Amino acid sequence: MQSNVLLKNLLLSSSTINKIRYEKDKKLRGKYTGSLVGLIILDILVLFYCVLSSIGLGATGLTQYIPALCALSVSFLEFFLCIFKTSGYIFSVHDYEMIMSLPIPAKKIVASRFMYMYIKNISWVFLISVPMMVSYGIFASPSFLVYPLWLVLTFFLPMIPMLLATLIGSLIAALGARARHKTIVQTVLTFAFVLFIFALRFIVENVFSEGKLEEAMQQVALSLDKMKTVYAPAVWFEKSVSELTVLYALLFVAVSLAVFEIVFLVISRFYKSIVSRLMSCAASRNYSVKKLESSSVASAVAFKEFRCMMGSTNYMVNMGLGLILCAILTLACVFIGFDNIIKFFTHNAPFDSAILIPAVPLIVFFCLGMTSTTSVSYSLEGKNLWITKSLPVLLRELVNGKMLFNLYLFVPMGIVCNFIVAMSAKASIPETALCVLCGVFQCLYATAWGMLCNLLLPKMDWKNDIEVIKQGASSALYMLPNMFLTMGLGVLSVVVGMKTGSVVSILLLTALYAVLTLISWTGVLVRTARM
Repeated sequence: MQSNVLLKNLLLSSSTINKIRYEKDKKLRGKYTGSLVGLIILDILVLFYCVLSSIGLGATGLTQYIPALCALSVSFLEFFLCIFKTSGYIFSVHDYEMIMSLPIPAKKIVASRFMYMYIKNISWVFLISVPMMVSYGIFASPSFLVYPLWLVLTFFLPMIPMLLATLIGSLIAALGARARHKTIVQTVLTFAFVLFIFALRFIVENVFSEGKLEEAMQQVALSLDKMKTVYAPAVWFEKSVSELTVLYALLFVAVSLAVFEIVFLVISRFYKSIVSRLMSCAASRNYSVKKLESSSVASAVAFKEFRCMMGSTNYMVNMGLGLILCAILTLACVFIGFDNIIKFFTHNAPFDSAILIPAVPLIVFFCLGMTSTTSVSYSLEGKNLWITKSLPVLLRELVNGKMLFNLYLFVPMGIVCNFIVAMSAKASIPETALCVLCGVFQCLYATAWGMLCNLLLPKMDWKNDIEVIKQGASSALYMLPNMFLTMGLGVLSVVVGMKTGSVVSILLLTALYAVLTLISWTGVLVRTARM
C-alpha cells in the first residue's frame, strides 16, 4: 500500500497528459504537446519495425519464430533502456531526505521506483508484442486461448531484463559511490560495460544480403535459435503461446516474480548506504585564491557547461558515446585499415573501397553526430534558469556559450577523425582536406540544429536529468532526422561521387551542411529573440 502511494505520486507528477490537462500557460501546454507528439512518432517507428519483421517471418514460412522474436526484442530493448536509467531512477537523490523520513521500508521505496520505470516503459513493450501477436495469429491461426495468454505474459516479458539491468546499474552505482570522484568512476564503469556489449560478436549477419528476403529471414531464424539457448525465458514464452503449455507459463511468471524479490532484497539492503555516499561531498580543504582571470560570457557559460557534464554520469555517458565510438572507428582505421574494415562488413565480397571516399565525412559523423550537448543543455538549466536570467546576461549569450562548449568538445575530434579515416581510405590531399572541412561544417550544423531543437521543445520542470537526456523530445527531434539524413546522404554521396568524382561530391556535401548550418543558426536567432 505504501509503495503504491509513492508510485501514484511519481506517475501523477511526471505525466505529460496531466501537464497538458492542467497547465494554464499556453506556451507550456504547447511544449508539453510537442513532447507528446515526439513520443508518438517514436512509437510509430517501433510499431513499423515490429510489423515488418513479424510479417517477414510469417511470409517466408517461419511463423514459429515470431514468439521468440517478440520475447527477445522486448528483452534487449528493455535491458538497454534500463541499464542507463537505474542510477537516475532507483538512486535519485531528489526528495530522498523527505521520503526516507517517512515510515516506509527501503525495499518499498526501491520497488516503487522500479515499478515507475516499468510503467514508463510498458507502452513500448506492448508496441512490440501486440503487432507480433496479430501477425502470429494471421499466419499460424492458433487457438483463441493464445491471445489472452500472450497478452498476460507480455506484462512479465520485460521484468527479468529490467531486473538484470537494475542489478548491473546498482553495482555500478555502488562501486562508484565508494570512490572519491564518484561521477568519473561511474562513467568509466558504464562506458566499459557499453563497449563490452558493442564488442560482442554480431548476432545477425548477412541480413538482406543480395536482396534475398528468404535468406535474410533464415539468418534471423538461426540467430534466434542461438539466442534462445542463452536466454531461457524466451523459450518459456515461446512454448507457452505456441504449444499452450501451462507449465511453461507458470514457470515464466514464477521465475520473474522470484527474480524481482531477490533483486530488491539485495538492493534494499544497501540502498541507504549507496544513496548516502552519492550525496556526500568531498572533505573541506583550505582554499586560497592564486590567480583571477576574466573571460567572455560565452567562455564562462562553456566552462559552466563542462562542470555540469563532469557532475552527471548520465550526461557524460549519453553525450560521450558518440565521441568514444568515433575514437574506436579511427583507431580501427589506423591498426586494421579502412579496406579491411570494409571487407569485414562486406564479407570479403569484391568491392572497391575507393568509391566510399565521398562518404568518409558521413561515416565519421554517423558516430560523432549521434548526440549533441546543445540538444539538452538549455533544458538542463531546469528550475535554476531564473538565476541566469537574474544576471546581466542575454539569452543569446547563454545560448552562444552552450554552443561554444559543444564545438570545443566535437570539432577537434571531427578534424582528427576525418583526417585519419580519409588517409586510411587512401584519399588524395584535396579529398582529405575537403573531408576535414566538411567535418567542421557538420559539427557546426549539429551544434546549431541541436540548440534549435532544445529551444523549440525545452523541458524545464524535470526532477531527474534522465527525463531530459534520454526521454526529452528535443533529444529525439535532434537524433532521428539527423540519423536518417546522414544515412541517406551517405548513399547519395557515393552515387554522385561515381558520376562526378569524389572532390565534387564532397564539395556538394560541404555546401549542403553549410546551408543547413545557416538555416539552423537563423532559427536559433529567431527563437532567442522571441523568448
